[in-house]
Amino acid sequence: MKYSFEDLVKIMATLRSPEGCPWDKQQTHQSLLPYLVEESHEYIDAAQANDKAHMAEELGDVLFQVVFHSQVAKENGDFSIDDVVQGICEKMIRRHPHVFGDAKVDDSNGVVRQWERIKAQEKNNLKMQGKSAMDKVSKSLPTLARAQELQRRAAKVSFDWTEAEPVFDKAVEEFSEFRAEMQAASPENRNVERMEDEFGDIMFSLVNVARHCGFNAALALERANSKFERRFRVVEQMARDQGKEMKDVGLEGLQEMWKQAKKTSLRA
Repeated sequence: MKYSFEDLVKIMATLRSPEGCPWDKQQTHQSLLPYLVEESHEYIDAAQANDKAHMAEELGDVLFQVVFHSQVAKENGDFSIDDVVQGICEKMIRRHPHVFGDAKVDDSNGVVRQWERIKAQEKNNLKMQGKSAMDKVSKSLPTLARAQELQRRAAKVSFDWTEAEPVFDKAVEEFSEFRAEMQAASPENRNVERMEDEFGDIMFSLVNVARHCGFNAALALERANSKFERRFRVVEQMARDQGKEMKDVGLEGLQEMWKQAKKTSLRA
């Protein structure tokens, strides 16, 4: 049987109906938030693995969360899935006058500038007086994503370097400050608070380096996580092939296995 988007909306309404599912009927916007985050991350994992079948499946899970929240909102008298669709359609048409109107842009940079200009007009600048450029940065964003968005918002009001080199120099400076706090630590004073403060500055500055270089810091770290996990599993298998536990291989042996795992992953 071929299902449609309308079928999905009806299924959700049935699940929330008096004759529906006890668990689904109990859910609220707040209780559902972890699932929206989880499903979004699972789609990211599938996309990074270029697993097309799982990408379709995980996008379906994300879509279900959108429909779920919309059904809860409809029951509360706030909005419906129709309002969600109407709002995003209107926004996309309004913010793409070079496609749906007579506006002219030369390239993608022009599109971004136009988007931001229209967005500012929509928010009504008079009402925005006295407010901060940081007000629109969600506090619920994951830490690295929030750092990058804070920096992006600051850059929009010209609080930013115009090129990447001084941004990299700032990151190097933060490493030096962290090292100084490490060296100041002692058995009597571990200096953890100061080290943590400087370590945070390192991470924030590295996110800024990523932004200036044109990539997403959170996705870069996720790729590094996946790479480490993949290579670690190879090392585990190497140890098993030798009939040993990893703890019995020794650091030197494990480092040699790690080098082999890196070569294996480069060939894959």
